[in-house]
Amino acid sequence: MSTFWSVAQDTIKLGSTTLVTRTLVQDLVIPWDLHWAADGWIWFNERDGDIFRLHPDSLTLIKVFTIPDVYQSEDNSGSHGFALHPDFPFSPYAYAHYTNELFNSKLVRFTYSFEQETFVDSTVLMPKIGGSITHNGSRIVFDENNLLYLSIGDAYETENTYDVDDENGKILRCTDSGEIPEDNPFPNSYTYSLGHRNPQGLVFGKNSLLYSSEHGDATDDELNLIEKGRNYGWPLVEGFCDNPSEQQSCDSMNVHEPMMVWTPTYAPGGLAYFNHPSIPEWKNCLMQTFLKRRMLTVMPLTDDGLAIKDNQRWEYLTDRFGRLRDVLVTPNGRIFIATSNQETNGQWVTPDNYDKIIEIKNIDYEYASGVAEPPVLASRIFPNPAESGRFWMSIPTGDTELEIRITDIKGNLVYIETLTSYYPGLWHIETNIAQDGIYIVNYATNSANGAEKIVIVK
Repeated sequence: MSTFWSVAQDTIKLGSTTLVTRTLVQDLVIPWDLHWAADGWIWFNERDGDIFRLHPDSLTLIKVFTIPDVYQSEDNSGSHGFALHPDFPFSPYAYAHYTNELFNSKLVRFTYSFEQETFVDSTVLMPKIGGSITHNGSRIVFDENNLLYLSIGDAYETENTYDVDDENGKILRCTDSGEIPEDNPFPNSYTYSLGHRNPQGLVFGKNSLLYSSEHGDATDDELNLIEKGRNYGWPLVEGFCDNPSEQQSCDSMNVHEPMMVWTPTYAPGGLAYFNHPSIPEWKNCLMQTFLKRRMLTVMPLTDDGLAIKDNQRWEYLTDRFGRLRDVLVTPNGRIFIATSNQETNGQWVTPDNYDKIIEIKNIDYEYASGVAEPPVLASRIFPNPAESGRFWMSIPTGDTELEIRITDIKGNLVYIETLTSYYPGLWHIETNIAQDGIYIVNYATNSANGAEKIVIVK
């Protein structure tokens, strides 16, 4: 039997732990996907295509970019899945999935300029993914090998969810440059799993287990453990294989049954994995936001991560902030949720709840800064060759200023600049050098100087 624990107040009591909520920013327009950067900032997108950076301590909010060709219907299309490259900032890429026409969506990689603090280039990785007024998904996550996973809805084309050469109703998998991995389960196909209706939650837990949550029709919202090449049933099978009319399809397609279902439907949004000592009661748990049910649910996993422990789920903040679209767990254990009240289905939510990012934290826990230690690069210059003249310099002396003078192999000065470090001892350089070739980077800080060879490829 399922057990439920509902708390609607801004203070949540968990045995010996007391959690409180704090609104970081409000008056947003349907924030969709929250992501954590190594410098301690939260990046997020709004459904209209705006992309922001938010510092959770200073509450500084910076608009980074507006995706120019986002198409929004009156229902629920627009900018959806958004993620930073796992090696960001050293791979300065952000990924976005959005509808650009009523019946089309695409996956795009954007290049971020630290000098200009905006996106300066874009590459379309998947140009032709079906779209509709809703059922466009989506979420983007990466595995430990930097392979990208994109959950995507059926776009109301249910007959295509079993077609591995059609992207809709799937979880897709590609490299960080948009290529089909050789070990994908179906040759020359992005499809990693199939038979999905409208999956919006996607997250990796421990042992590289991949979890997804998706909207049911009138019954059976699903929480699924995603396995390579498996069929998850939609449209012939909803939820468990518990209906005699579904049994033949379950057997013939080897349908993977869900870990948990919700009937009537609650409309799950984002999904996160929590396993941090800041909240001992929630260690090894999945966290699920809900739209229609307007709550945050926490589900403890078994030690192996293959099932929900004793089929438990605990409900929090019901109706407190309205429709909850996403939940973010940071490496230092902080939790952030985003609301989605300004969309059409949020019309019954009171206006004072339009639209926010809220933190949930343990008032008695001393959280680390959340800023990752800068890596020690293998050489002073990375990458080398440097595409488009963008590269990093590592001089771990504690200095914050760097002067560089770049010359060609004939000794002609082609670039000069003084920079402030992004991390202590690390500098990001964006040159305006127009020609491919071999160059010499002469550098100087207060305590070090020298020269390094670099290959620039435009």
